[in-house]
Amino acid sequence: MKTPLLLLFTLISTSFFQAYSQADSPKTYVTEALDIMKARSVNKSKVDWESLYASALTKTDTASNIRSTYPIIADALEQLKDHHSGFYLPEMIEAYKQGYRALGMKFPTPDFRMLDNKYAYIQIPPFAVINLDEQWEYAASIQAAIRQLDRQKPKGWIIDLRQNDGGMSIPMSAGIGPFVESEKCVGWRDADGNDTYWIYKKGQVFQNDQLVFNMNATPYKIKSNRKPVAVLIANETASSGEIVATTFVGRRNTVLIGTNTNGLTSSNSEHELSDGAYLVLTEGNYIDRNSKVYDKPGEGIAPDIRLENLPKDKSEKDKVYMEKAKAYIEKGK
Repeated sequence: MKTPLLLLFTLISTSFFQAYSQADSPKTYVTEALDIMKARSVNKSKVDWESLYASALTKTDTASNIRSTYPIIADALEQLKDHHSGFYLPEMIEAYKQGYRALGMKFPTPDFRMLDNKYAYIQIPPFAVINLDEQWEYAASIQAAIRQLDRQKPKGWIIDLRQNDGGMSIPMSAGIGPFVESEKCVGWRDADGNDTYWIYKKGQVFQNDQLVFNMNATPYKIKSNRKPVAVLIANETASSGEIVATTFVGRRNTVLIGTNTNGLTSSNSEHELSDGAYLVLTEGNYIDRNSKVYDKPGEGIAPDIRLENLPKDKSEKDKVYMEKAKAYIEKGK
């Protein structure tokens, strides 16, 4: 979920949440949220649940309605210490469901072009709405850009994730699907040691064997997966942007160039509560194709080619990144 979009919840009628059921008591509502955390949190074994339940439920004694329990749930999430879980109000979720255009925001599309007539450059933007039509459009726009670049027979690819600070991982994974050459290249490991993989197949994304996204468009298959790929990363690369980065870790003829990513390398799942609010809970840590677990918040994904002492000027910084990416592609492997 993206903070800038959350600010737009003020555009939604403040009476929106009244349409949801308020039949639950505050104590029942908080208990429901705590039960989800206890069952599914990646850090569930590190929490004193008896104490957390007692503290949270005691606070509900002075709660006049469900809405007044929101700070109690937010505080309980903080106790999980996973640095990624969150609580989202019903009107915030409604903003996400409406989509970019309905809220007067620019729709995110990839920036792409040929560099020096031989390097295919594509920037994968963050994407943050629940609106399914716009998710389809976003994934299709990335594959359309890849198709256009591939037709120009590039010597290699430069995939820019430096400004991708996350959002919805599934349409993002579908968008970069043409580069996915192995089923199990990125996933997450839960608190019980169970692994779940995001698997891309012909325009569809699965979580293990469960279909979770269909592009609703003809998927593109890249002409050659043997061409060198340089993936640009930075500290701003976060969350779902890091899922995309992890997809390329260990891939043949591929390097990550830049600095460590942000370190939100944990998988979140959304749970809708009875009034339409969402409990977004961290339930696992990313794993790559070699089963390496990225379970240290803030550490991030390390580059293969590290860039030190980067210039502060954006254009000069871009130049350093591009020179390294082109040099790698010129090596041919």
